Amino acid sequence: MGWLDSGRFIRALAPLAGLALVAVVLYNATSVDRVAPSYQIKLSAPEPNGSLALTLTSIDVVFSEEVRRDTAESAFSITPQVAGSRHWQGTTLIFTPSAKLPLATVFKVHIAAGVQDKAGNSQDKSQDMTFTTVGKPIVVSVVPAANTPSVPVDTSIQITFDRNMDTQKALAGLTIEPDAPFAATWNGPTLSIVPNNALAFSTTYTIKLGDLVVDTDGTRLSPFASTFTTVGMGLRVSSLMPAPNVAGVSVRSPIAVVFDGPIDASSIDSAIHLTPPVSGKTEVVTRPDDRQPSVSASPSPTQPAASPADSGNNVLVFTPDGPLASHTTYTVSMSSSVRRTDGSAASGESWTFTTGEPPSSAQNQIVFLSDRGGVANVWLMNPDGSNQREVTAEIVPVSGFDVSGDGSAIAYGAGGIVKRMGIAGDNLHILTANGAFEYAPVFNPDGTAVIVGRRDATGADQGYWRIPTVSGTDPRQLLPDGAPGLGSVTLAGDELTSSAGEPAWAPRTAFSSDGKSMLVVRGGDNGIDLVDMTGVNQPVALALTGNSRPIWDPQNGAFYVVASADRGATWSYFKVTPDGTTSTVGAAAGGLAIAVNGSVAYAVKNADGATHLVFAASAAFPPSGLITADPSWSEGSPSFSPDGSLIVFGRFGTHSPTASGGIWIIGPNGIGLTNLATDGAYPRWLP
Repeated sequence: MGWLDSGRFIRALAPLAGLALVAVVLYNATSVDRVAPSYQIKLSAPEPNGSLALTLTSIDVVFSEEVRRDTAESAFSITPQVAGSRHWQGTTLIFTPSAKLPLATVFKVHIAAGVQDKAGNSQDKSQDMTFTTVGKPIVVSVVPAANTPSVPVDTSIQITFDRNMDTQKALAGLTIEPDAPFAATWNGPTLSIVPNNALAFSTTYTIKLGDLVVDTDGTRLSPFASTFTTVGMGLRVSSLMPAPNVAGVSVRSPIAVVFDGPIDASSIDSAIHLTPPVSGKTEVVTRPDDRQPSVSASPSPTQPAASPADSGNNVLVFTPDGPLASHTTYTVSMSSSVRRTDGSAASGESWTFTTGEPPSSAQNQIVFLSDRGGVANVWLMNPDGSNQREVTAEIVPVSGFDVSGDGSAIAYGAGGIVKRMGIAGDNLHILTANGAFEYAPVFNPDGTAVIVGRRDATGADQGYWRIPTVSGTDPRQLLPDGAPGLGSVTLAGDELTSSAGEPAWAPRTAFSSDGKSMLVVRGGDNGIDLVDMTGVNQPVALALTGNSRPIWDPQNGAFYVVASADRGATWSYFKVTPDGTTSTVGAAAGGLAIAVNGSVAYAVKNADGATHLVFAASAAFPPSGLITADPSWSEGSPSFSPDGSLIVFGRFGTHSPTASGGIWIIGPNGIGLTNLATDGAYPRWLP
């Protein structure tokens, strides 16, 4: 006891007390939980693409450790509020809605602060998660697409939904009409249908999905239907010329039926009849095609030079023995006797068209291109838009034309063949020699010659030539190269393209008043050449790129042309004097016209993205401002009336430049906008 009372006991106990204190500190540091629980909110059934939730989803709150469940359940809420049950799976709180969630609804899941773990550590931050439920299932795509024609009879069908579907119910709700037994396979949301047998020819099939079709959540698909038509078993008509119900057709027009395959010539006797009755000749031809070098025999008015690119003997043509009656409606009947070379038959056809009246002169008329008859041809109309009638009657696109100064004759190119005829369609002559290809015809000032761009039988560039229209004068080469390339038959519709200006095959040539100088925008490369028509001086190649027909201004004694000096980066209109001097006048986008009084109209690119017309009192003056301004339409090809009081122009869609908006007129002050024709392009008001 004395030892206990002595200081030695106290001194011995002190180290032990220190060790005990250290042990307590270490225990608290390593064994006592002071970290609040963490958690993650998840959906049990997200839609496969992860952006939406299925309507039968549950919400899982996964905690990092065991928590006091009452604190977690009281912290959980969902907005909009829905009834449901809460239960636990280990450390996961699961909220299961009592009913399917509503479609296309945004929900917010909220976990408030205060969730405690078993040690009493409390989460002091809240957390939210939002999700959106899916809408009704939809069909994303179907192959063949809706209303597809000429579908192969051995086709398969694919239907792609926007999510996984109940495969059994989807098939139970699927029908094909007419009935076509099939085998079905699934790849995720895509249903593939393979008919057990080939489908029927020339048959329209309808695919229907009815009320039974639901997704994996049981949500119904709205009734869906799509149709397609199988290819015909026989010979199918591709186009009719003149087109059905067109008025103003040339009295010299042939009647043509273009098929999708070669015709047996022995099956065409008496195949076409006209009412009122018309005598004529029926034959099988191949449409002219200048996409490749010619291998044909000498061209004829009804069958110009052909090429290997043709599908071959696929056009049935009826050529009347004489002109049709003016202002007369004809009914064309084609019998079903026409056969393909393999023996399959064509269906019968019947349609009507109405002729116009041959013009006696084109003076003070508006001339333009239109494909309303089935293919682009030259048409004329009065200045007020009345009496629209067809001038040329080709079965391939007329790619370029010019009318003589007295309005009595027209020269035009179609399929690489240049022809000249009276404006009434009489006295037709082919100017292009056998085997050659020629384009962009333009009359010289006195009408004694036509300027053309030429390619030889191999397609080699032969430049530009002067072809006499009177006897006693030989053809003469003016430029060694620059002729338009082959392929004018590819022009479609009204021949509008996505590029500003005029196509390469269009006439892009102008003459000085005395005929001694010619400015040409080359079709081959859009370069611009100044040509001395007397032959004294060599042609001068200007450092410009053009896109439209140039204009001669007699008041200033100079040419004007829309061109670019930087290879198309910017466009302006330039003045070019007969000695080759060039100067920039102002910004332009394509299309230029000069009136008899020297005033100017041309197209400019506007801030709204469209090309609009501006007017200037002379070529030397700045424009007075826009005279057209509708941003949905762009304008081009302006041309003045003979007295300069009106401007005719073509319109096309600003965002669909190959869609014609018709032919219009307007005053130089922007007043009097009037629609003359609902289609057509490249109008010109003739003197």
